[in-house]
Amino acid sequence: MIFLGGGGSEADEASLWDEVFVEGRRLTVWPHAMPRDRWPQVEQWFRAALSPRGTFVIDVGDAGLQQTDVLVVPGGNTYALLAATRDMLPALRPFLERGGHIYGGSAGAILLGADIDIAGILDLNDLGLTETAGADLLTGHVVYPHFTADQAETAARWAADHDVAVLAIPETAGVIIDGGKARNAGPSPVRVFTPSGNRTYSAGREWPLWSVNSAGS
Repeated sequence: MIFLGGGGSEADEASLWDEVFVEGRRLTVWPHAMPRDRWPQVEQWFRAALSPRGTFVIDVGDAGLQQTDVLVVPGGNTYALLAATRDMLPALRPFLERGGHIYGGSAGAILLGADIDIAGILDLNDLGLTETAGADLLTGHVVYPHFTADQAETAARWAADHDVAVLAIPETAGVIIDGGKARNAGPSPVRVFTPSGNRTYSAGREWPLWSVNSAGS
């Protein structure tokens, strides 16, 4: 299963975290969206955020996924994240197929979509990346985290201009992907924008994760 966080704090995403960070699970953290000298701070923050939830085995960095229950991809600069992990992305689909889980927060959520260039709304492309294909684990959708209601026009325009479905997640929400179905973990509503319109899904709502050219969007 895939868990997409809107980019808020562990309190903002508590409903999502309740489902993915189950005590005893083995976690691998990819902190590549942050500069390497800040990786220890990422680990420190994550351990502190998880501590009320019990005991976990946590590896940070380029550890493989063979002994992992959950791959954790937190936020930072999405372009830097893609540049650092591009060669590792092909391993994600087999990891999911054998029962693994992936949590992506903010930049990490964007990485799991079809393309990361929507991150340019939020991030600087200091690396000048032109190849921006993501892991494409979301039926062709791209992810817009930190979404607020006043950004609806921006999300709608992106969907129309790029002929994609945009999954817009506020900081106080999270989306769980299980096969071809999506569910809003809440508490805030999420929106899906397509070239032909948009839909809003309240907390607890489930919907099929249609591709942009399917009839369900």
